[in-house]
Amino acid sequence: MTFSFVKRLLSRLQPKDRRIWFLLLGASLTGGLSRSIFLATINAAISARADGSMLVLYAVAAASLIAFMIWSDYFSAVRGRLLSEGLAIRMRAHVAAEIGQANLRFVERETVSGLHYHLMNTVSIVTESYLTLLTFSSAAVALIFNILYVGWLSPISLAVGLVVTILGIAVDVRFERTNLEQRKQLDSLRRQSHGAHHALLQGYKELRISGDKMADYRQRVAALHQDLLDATVKVARVSASGLAATDFFQYSAITVIGLGLPFVAVLEPITVMQLLAALLFTIGPVNTAVSTFGTFGRAQLGLDNLEKLSHAVEQTGEKLPAECRATLPPFETIELRNLSMRFDEAGEGAEDFQLGPVDLTIRRGDVVCISGGNGSGKSVLMRLLTGLYQPNGGEIRYNGVTLTREARQAYREQFTTVFNDFFLFKELLGRRATAAAIGQKWLSHFGLAGKTRYADGAFSTIDLSTGQRKRLALTVSVLDECPILVLDEFAAELDSKNRDRFYRIWLPELRKIGKTVVIVSHDDEYFDVADILVRMDLGKVVMCTMPARQGTMPA
Repeated sequence: MTFSFVKRLLSRLQPKDRRIWFLLLGASLTGGLSRSIFLATINAAISARADGSMLVLYAVAAASLIAFMIWSDYFSAVRGRLLSEGLAIRMRAHVAAEIGQANLRFVERETVSGLHYHLMNTVSIVTESYLTLLTFSSAAVALIFNILYVGWLSPISLAVGLVVTILGIAVDVRFERTNLEQRKQLDSLRRQSHGAHHALLQGYKELRISGDKMADYRQRVAALHQDLLDATVKVARVSASGLAATDFFQYSAITVIGLGLPFVAVLEPITVMQLLAALLFTIGPVNTAVSTFGTFGRAQLGLDNLEKLSHAVEQTGEKLPAECRATLPPFETIELRNLSMRFDEAGEGAEDFQLGPVDLTIRRGDVVCISGGNGSGKSVLMRLLTGLYQPNGGEIRYNGVTLTREARQAYREQFTTVFNDFFLFKELLGRRATAAAIGQKWLSHFGLAGKTRYADGAFSTIDLSTGQRKRLALTVSVLDECPILVLDEFAAELDSKNRDRFYRIWLPELRKIGKTVVIVSHDDEYFDVADILVRMDLGKVVMCTMPARQGTMPA
């Protein structure tokens, strides 16, 4: 542990948290001091009894110290846990807010599982270190005053105690420093284990239906867990070796002082016993202080990971000051001009993908159909169009004005989407004040009456069939009241009756209520509904026609 690490920890405390933490620190320090005073009081009482003095005063002092130590421990445990849990909640909220300021490619690169690991595990490791720091402080104070007490009893014992204590702690610190790289590997394996269990839940259907796949998966996870166990043992061995070295030096000091001190200094037997009691009483604080080094090593690694995450968010170019809240005029046109994007982060052996350059103009009230084979770039184009991806080249013009970084979020809020991998929230987020009658009206319109109901800003259930969930997502999109609706392979899971309704009835109705609709579709027989038909292949627009307007735009 270094001063810079402590400074980094404390810098993450809010003013209110900082005040409580320093109050807890004071309780921990005085608690550690009271333990040293308690030892001195008991030793003084033993001497007083030998002299035949009254012990009532010592008994009262000892009882007061015991009461204070118990109160200090209780206060530190309860308020410290409250502080730690509050810090974890706020730190998770902060990290989640930072992730929320990145773009979709950042989340895809970091993976949902990896980000979830940092939100839950890494944040917990960091926040627990605040309590560990309190424990370390209490142990350090008790250790310092015990050593001073030993020095008051015997200067020679003080010298021996200081040498062996410093030597033991230094050896343990050396062990923990060599353990840092191993801890990084252990953290990486824990993240992989977290991801493997996340995959189990995501791919449960595929694994459950095939015994061979489940067995193969279990073998892979078992191998990963064996690596995790091996790494854990390596880390534990190094930490235990450092602690064992500290114990060796401490017990050696007790042996030297107990057996050798009477030969070099004239001391009363009771003084020797007091020295041994003080040294034995020092073992606990030393071990407590030393055992915290591993926790601080994990916390330092956690802080590094969170700071790298924050830096990665900064690199996305999406993070803006809280007060930066741009607005845009009502939507009229969107123009994609020479828009392009290249994927080249996947790593060695992966195939690069280039989208564009793409030129496309969408006007208010248009129905745009985008078609093409798998891998042609349709979904990438939708993510660029909605502002979820940042292009590598070209520009987006909104109402004829080039979109700026500051206006990107306001631009995104012009869209509501139902992507192929959409997620449904049970609550109608951002529109909870929507009247129940309006929600029920659209549920009935899309054939969901009796399947779920809307009341108090939420749906009664989202446990529906795939096609029903698609229609519920469409209901949410309509209730969102955004001018542009993007539907990615929306009709793919609809039955033939509802697919026909979607193209022949619902699309015209959406246009009638002012929606501009962009559809990714393979349903060629319905393309006559489109104002603009875009065909894509290998990341490029190969054809752009206007069936409803009987015209053609250059690809």
